[in-house]
Amino acid sequence: MAERTTWKQGLVVGIIGAVTVAVWFLILDLVRGRPFFTPAALGSTVFMGVRDLGDVEVTMAIIVGYSLVHFAAFILLGTLVVVIARRARKTPPLILGALLVFVTFQALFMGVLAIADVYLLEELAWWGVAVGNLLAAVTMGYYVWEKDPALQAAMEQEPFDRTH
Repeated sequence: MAERTTWKQGLVVGIIGAVTVAVWFLILDLVRGRPFFTPAALGSTVFMGVRDLGDVEVTMAIIVGYSLVHFAAFILLGTLVVVIARRARKTPPLILGALLVFVTFQALFMGVLAIADVYLLEELAWWGVAVGNLLAAVTMGYYVWEKDPALQAAMEQEPFDRTH
């Protein structure tokens, strides 16, 4: 039963993170006058091997296809966050694991962008990716914190004091 609940909550947490990042990049794209360019650029690179900004195709198929990959990745990440938070109830210092997941995810995504092609990292701007991921981490973390009173109680017990 707990495993099923973990997956359900991981699904919700992942969707929260995915929507947060998607909305952030939609705002950036709208400000730049190119709605849905970010998912189209990422999707064009992932699915079609595009290596040049001029070759990016802003089509519904590419945007939806990349969005499915984006949501799947965040659902897996959300599930990992939930697992870490649940284990942190008994071992509160594991909450640092959540911070490490964020840092690792940030580095992984930047690395994937750099490997995929430099044009993506230049076009999306490292700060835009960093802010989007930070917003996702905050919204996901807030949701987990609010929905897990046992975690809150564990963290209130001076979780990093090993003398107790």
